[in-house]
Amino acid sequence: MTRYITIIIILFIISVKAEDFNSCGYIHKNTNLYELFANCASYKDGNLQISKEHIKNLYFDKFDTASFFTSGQYFYVKPDGRFLPVLFYDNGADYFEEGLTRSLKSGKIEYYNTDLKLVLSPGYDWSWPFHEGKALVCNGCVLTSLEDGHKALKGGLWGYINKEGKEIIPVKYKASDLPKK
Repeated sequence: MTRYITIIIILFIISVKAEDFNSCGYIHKNTNLYELFANCASYKDGNLQISKEHIKNLYFDKFDTASFFTSGQYFYVKPDGRFLPVLFYDNGADYFEEGLTRSLKSGKIEYYNTDLKLVLSPGYDWSWPFHEGKALVCNGCVLTSLEDGHKALKGGLWGYINKEGKEIIPVKYKASDLPKK
């Protein structure tokens, strides 16, 4: 009987998300493992509050940046407490691709560097990470939920921009008609 109770408890723990316990998660500098902590931070009205103890325990990468999760949102955090809310991508914080990560502000995607400074605010409804100096962008596209729990972009007009924000393939094509980059 104890064995079955243990299995049920383990299944419950596995199914619980960090936000279910008002927790936060990050890679601890002493273990390099992603860990969950109760009440180590809060994010309200655009203000992230992290306890000093937990900032000291964050694993900071070569750019002095740590990935952090709380209140259903991923962030990049600096040792001095500066932070940037970033997109959720591939089970974590949006990657830095070609030195840039994405954040959403007023419904539009913006690009920030590893110092968490705004580099490019092209004004599109969605933008993918840069690859070989180009990013796929769209206006009028809508993020929708699929039956399997994933999300997909539908509709809108698509094109490509360069790192200066200039359209190198005009944003005027349906996704299916977009010319090859």
